[in-house]
Amino acid sequence: MKTEFFCRRGLKGLVLVGAAALALGSGGAGAQVPPGGGPPPSGFGSPPGGALQAPPGGGPPGGGLMPFAPPPLTPVEKLVTELPPPMPGANLPVPPLAPDAPMSSADPRDLQGTWFHNQILEFRMQRDMYGALAPYNMAGAKVLARRVNSLKNGAPFINASATCRPPGPQWQRDLNMPFQIFQSKDWIEFVFEEYHGRWQVILDPAKAPRPAQKNYMGYSVGHWVGDTLVVETSDFRQALWLAVDGTPLSVNGKLVQRIRKVDNGDHTPFLEIITTIVDPAYYTRPWSVVRTFGWHPGRTVFDEYNCEEQIGDPTVSADAGLIPEPKD
Repeated sequence: MKTEFFCRRGLKGLVLVGAAALALGSGGAGAQVPPGGGPPPSGFGSPPGGALQAPPGGGPPGGGLMPFAPPPLTPVEKLVTELPPPMPGANLPVPPLAPDAPMSSADPRDLQGTWFHNQILEFRMQRDMYGALAPYNMAGAKVLARRVNSLKNGAPFINASATCRPPGPQWQRDLNMPFQIFQSKDWIEFVFEEYHGRWQVILDPAKAPRPAQKNYMGYSVGHWVGDTLVVETSDFRQALWLAVDGTPLSVNGKLVQRIRKVDNGDHTPFLEIITTIVDPAYYTRPWSVVRTFGWHPGRTVFDEYNCEEQIGDPTVSADAGLIPEPKD
């Protein structure tokens, strides 16, 4: 099995050609909190407002609060929480912008330029943007468990990344490599260093109807709500892995991305992308995660990336050492 590491400034990120490399080990991953704050993560079993609540009629003598016992785990929660934990995430050091660096356009609807992931890479999307557990149903929990345990057992499954196919918008954006945005009045296109990936958002569907054949990256239509670009992506060619560990999205699932450019006047503009996963096949309700991407015009010239060598090199197995995933 050949693992694709990406190296920047002497540091190696732990991103694989697929989930295969996660057989290297395991660790924890934290919850995601929106930039600038938001409600503190409640964690599993915490009631609204925190883990301690005063009972009706007041608390115990002395003014203390009565502990609030968490409810027992459901079978789905038990299955998911007892899986081997994901590897700890890491991010790559990126130098600060130079005082004379070119800046993003002052137009909040102009997203063009080069952006770079500025959060710790998460190998498994376990919690939503407020810290609550992802709302798996039993079918989704079983898919995740199957994929995670395949890594643990040393027989990871083939996925799009392992065979150099587009891995879907969420996984593509999540990797710690830069991407560029180009746009016109009819479309916006994200071009990624990793996998030579491209994600096209159609702003005028009349000029770009749905293709006859479904795409790996799906079909994305966007519109502006104020200064936020709202993008709905569906019609995937195949089911997706939303993260390296195999967080699932069924072939009929949908991603709703809310993208806005934030400029606080401190010479550090960033993109905020809130992604809502809508997939009744695997989840009991829609749920959202948030990612941010810093402005980095110095990364406009991409480093060479050759994913194809892992399936074109005669000394390497065409499937990168992975096995087919069982069908549901």
